[in-house]
Amino acid sequence: MQRAVGIIAEYNPFHNGHAYQLARAKERSSLPYAAVVMSGAFVQRGECAAFDKFTRTKWALENGADLVLELPAAFACANAERFALGGVGTLAATGIVDAVAFGAEDASLPRLREMAFAEKSEAFRSSLAAFLAKGRSYPAARADALSEVFGGTLQASPNNILGAEYIKAADALAPHMALIPIRRIGAMHDSTDAVPDFASASALRAAAAEKDMPFIKGAVPEGVGGEIGSLLAEGYAPAVFEKLGSAVLYALRRMEKESLAALPDVAEGLENVLYEKVRSETELSAFLEAVKTKRYTLARLRRTAAHALLGFDKAFFAAHSAPRYIRVLGIRRTALPLLSAMQKEASLPIVTDYRSFLALDSEAKALYRKDLFAAELQAMAFPVPQSARSEFARPLLIV
Repeated sequence: MQRAVGIIAEYNPFHNGHAYQLARAKERSSLPYAAVVMSGAFVQRGECAAFDKFTRTKWALENGADLVLELPAAFACANAERFALGGVGTLAATGIVDAVAFGAEDASLPRLREMAFAEKSEAFRSSLAAFLAKGRSYPAARADALSEVFGGTLQASPNNILGAEYIKAADALAPHMALIPIRRIGAMHDSTDAVPDFASASALRAAAAEKDMPFIKGAVPEGVGGEIGSLLAEGYAPAVFEKLGSAVLYALRRMEKESLAALPDVAEGLENVLYEKVRSETELSAFLEAVKTKRYTLARLRRTAAHALLGFDKAFFAAHSAPRYIRVLGIRRTALPLLSAMQKEASLPIVTDYRSFLALDSEAKALYRKDLFAAELQAMAFPVPQSARSEFARPLLIV
């Protein structure tokens, strides 16, 4: 049976919690393969991925994934709704995915479904407006409103909220897919706490910045730990968005207020603040702090900065509201029949090499070129900057 359970991930870096989720996804779905849609060079927080996508693909394939596809940068570096639509849309387009598994603090599908559609209720809208009026950021106000509506019975955590977005996306794009929430174990999302055998990706990135290999090796599969150590020693990780600070400030300074207003996530006159502060600050971190308010979180502002650098605006997002291709990053040798099945069943063109890229239509190529540019930018953000090597010089990764 050439069918798979789908997972949407960043693996930034891959850790024991991810290996656990892959194993549970196969077990819970009773499907033989796991197909992962993974962010490429940029991630949802508006930063470069700390490790390159081919290294993260290898880690995933060696630890439970059977097929790894790339989530286009125009969806990977976006808010939760667009991130989920891109991920679920890619999985649905493969034609070989029967279920979507995702991590959540609350693994009750009925409760998560209730959360997913709570925003249509008058109670939620009223509560959200009240928290926004108090100056809360939108994510914080949304979380508070959900907690208030649910009476504190369902934690409005980032994973639960993203799970709710997966549910909405699946209902809209692939209602035939089963939905499998898997209870998150170990450290909480973005937690810096040390939990035996399990740590968040945020904690691991912080440890990588400090080259704290004992911490890292305790929370990742053995092979991953060894490779992270080598990458850190050679200066090939972690990529840090702030290393692109001058380029980001240049990209923002060259924009008029009208162009700033056209960036995704910019609203309510934020373009005026961006225009002023980018001219008074000379460091990216200082600029972000100067613009940050209770309404606009650092993650949202980093995405805005990344959008300016990558050349994304509201019109581009509107023109590319869904994925236009399926980029295969790697596959397990034992799962090659799954790739053959996908080539027969997929509703989007499949890109495995330069020839298949050339076969894309002009709109798909425009979206794909953003992925290529994102990788070229990430190459400059490593401790030892790297040349802009064409990803098509690499053969399809098969492990």
